[in-house]
Amino acid sequence: MKGLKILVVEDCYLMAAALEDVLTEAGADVVALAPSVAVAMNALARHTIDIACLDINLGSETSFPLADVLALRGIPFVFVTAYNADILPPAHRHRPFVDKTEAYLELVCACWAAASSSVLVVRLADGTVVAR
Repeated sequence: MKGLKILVVEDCYLMAAALEDVLTEAGADVVALAPSVAVAMNALARHTIDIACLDINLGSETSFPLADVLALRGIPFVFVTAYNADILPPAHRHRPFVDKTEAYLELVCACWAAASSSVLVVRLADGTVVAR
């Protein structure tokens, strides 16, 4: 994941920071943490984003409008949430989905799958080797 620029959309700061740590340890560059759709849209305007990680429930809103924008722009994304996958709208049911309670390795692998990267083998911070 070295060099991939990632947007993390998560309204819980502690979870956002934990996801940032996971992704950074895997070599990614987390360019923004966004607690809302509005902040995420601002980040999209200011940064080049290779992948976005989206929590579904962002307090009083969902990330589905942002998912629609990302899809239109051709930016891959992964849902990272505590919800079940059956909550996804039909347009996004084929997207990678990670249970945030099991996020570490699952998230890294889902981001690799979503990205159009040439990375074939990666060594994680804990020494684990993952092949794609």
